[in-house]
Amino acid sequence: MLANFFSKSTPIKVFYLIIVFAIFYFLAVLSSLYYENSFVFWLSKLGVLTLFIFYVFVGSFINRKNSLTLDNLYAFLLTVLLLASFKQTFFNINFLFSNIFLLFSFRKIYSLKSGIKTKLKLFDAAIWIGISALFFEWNSVFLLLVYIGMFIHQRVSFKNIFIPIVGFIAPIFLFFTYCFYTDSFSIFIQNFQFRWSFDFLKYNSIQLLIPFTFLLTVLLWSLIIVTPNIIVISNKLKKSWYILIVHLLLALLVVVVSPVKDGSEILFLIFPATIVIANYLPKSKSENFKNLILYLFVGIAISVYFL
Repeated sequence: MLANFFSKSTPIKVFYLIIVFAIFYFLAVLSSLYYENSFVFWLSKLGVLTLFIFYVFVGSFINRKNSLTLDNLYAFLLTVLLLASFKQTFFNINFLFSNIFLLFSFRKIYSLKSGIKTKLKLFDAAIWIGISALFFEWNSVFLLLVYIGMFIHQRVSFKNIFIPIVGFIAPIFLFFTYCFYTDSFSIFIQNFQFRWSFDFLKYNSIQLLIPFTFLLTVLLWSLIIVTPNIIVISNKLKKSWYILIVHLLLALLVVVVSPVKDGSEILFLIFPATIVIANYLPKSKSENFKNLILYLFVGIAISVYFL
């Protein structure tokens, strides 16, 4: 069964998932309106696929390095299936780059628990958030996650409070200097207008409504079941779980306010959501229920290409 197959992480299973992901990606490209048969087009799409695979592996590395889930491939599998379910994510390069830079930041935030090189990690985390904000201004809200991580892991000090601010401003100031020097200040202004939209009309389409509703349902159920167990049982995941919940809320905020409402904004939600759900699946006592959830994720990922 699917749940049992991915309950242990092995290189060959990872390879299978990458192949499946590539198939989903090229199906999305072939079914898009932007399809053209040329060498340059396919080379660019291959480059984008490589970036997505890199994104998936960075997320998996953060998960494994910080023991956010058990040693299984549930988070990896769910990341592949959610990207496939919201296939518009494959065509928003700005969101892809901004999420890769955010992952670099999250790697530093979740590793604050080690207490090693705290100041450098705070600075690096804020720099990556600042860079990601150049691609999508609303990523600035994730600076709050740096302070939440600092507070939860008890790394608060006078210097540490100001370090993330300096790190966050540094890349933005460099971009401002470049725009000022090249007489393109209007580009800088456009980048930080903080446009928003609450128009969810596109979510009425079956292609978005079904995967989004199912994702939120499973995510909420997983939070309700897993959170009390982690809070009551004092383990190494507890502090990271608090950070993860705030991370999830900030990601939901970005999705809600994003001026882009075509499904690609779900990319900001995928990392925390998959970690939460991947923590629930091993705790489910019913093997049939676990398999049902995973098969539904698979079914939805496939069905959106035929709706």
